[in-house]
Amino acid sequence: MARNNPSFDTALRYLAMLANIPRRPRKITAAQLAEKLQGEGFAIDIRSIQRDLVKLSARFPLEADAGRPAGWQWSEQAPAHSFPHMDLATALTHELLSRHLAPVLPRMLRKQLEPNFKEARKVLDHMAASPLGQWSRRIAVVSPWQQLLPPDIAEGVVDVVYAALLEGRRFEIDYLGMDHDKPRRYLVNPQGLVYRHNVLYLVASLFDYGNPMQLALHRMKNPRLLDEPAKALAGFDLARYVEDERAFDIPLGRDIALELRITPWLARHLGESRLSHDQVITPLRGSERLRLKATVADTAQLHWWLRSFGPEVEVTKPAALRKAMAADTAAAAARYR
Repeated sequence: MARNNPSFDTALRYLAMLANIPRRPRKITAAQLAEKLQGEGFAIDIRSIQRDLVKLSARFPLEADAGRPAGWQWSEQAPAHSFPHMDLATALTHELLSRHLAPVLPRMLRKQLEPNFKEARKVLDHMAASPLGQWSRRIAVVSPWQQLLPPDIAEGVVDVVYAALLEGRRFEIDYLGMDHDKPRRYLVNPQGLVYRHNVLYLVASLFDYGNPMQLALHRMKNPRLLDEPAKALAGFDLARYVEDERAFDIPLGRDIALELRITPWLARHLGESRLSHDQVITPLRGSERLRLKATVADTAQLHWWLRSFGPEVEVTKPAALRKAMAADTAAAAARYR
């Protein structure tokens, strides 16, 4: 279509106008909008912009305040992707986000995204007959752990923690540690948020100390956001802290050369989902069991995982771990006598 077609030019101008109108609470006046459009090559005056805005507000969720001059904005109920309309792939992404990642989103962000989530459900319901529209009903996330109900978090804690993280500010809380009888007041420098087994943890440093700690949000009370910048930990990287340093696995020592005797079904399982890159599984002469060798981190998580298999696993090396497992097994057996 030719660029000098008046109808085409008008349509392009409408598209540019809608793209330049911000979401509430931000706003833009007709004069500011005219300046933006003129900068994009549209020959338009303020009065024409005002007339266009009135026309567009009859078809799109646009609203003007009572200011002089009036400020225009997308309404609070309008999805961020109201214009252009949300496509099916975007709708599916928002649906999966709302279903599986909502617990770790800042409350303010969740509130802003809620119109998007509602719009996504409408789009998926409308397109339920299409293969992609059915996809959200064909995806589930299953936890490998015994399902536990998420602990209650005191009112105000989530808002303060998220605001402190987003704005890089300190805050104060009363915190009840696992080994304490009474809560203690702490000055907190937030570094990152981790969602693990239905529990939200804040990785942070306390006061002016330089070591990261893990604080469960459900053990916090009486939060107070401070107008002080949070102290950043030199060289701290949350991904490295969680994945490489395995801080949430509770390290007990250095890497160990693990050797196990395992049943055939467990050998098949670990042959598909390996313990380590150097894992080797070999038959044991005269036994239906197999030998597994792997270099792994010595963590509390490893000990819990080994105990969860009961008699399906026998630790043969290292000797210290074998001794610890034998003691745990004997103690458990004694409880059932």
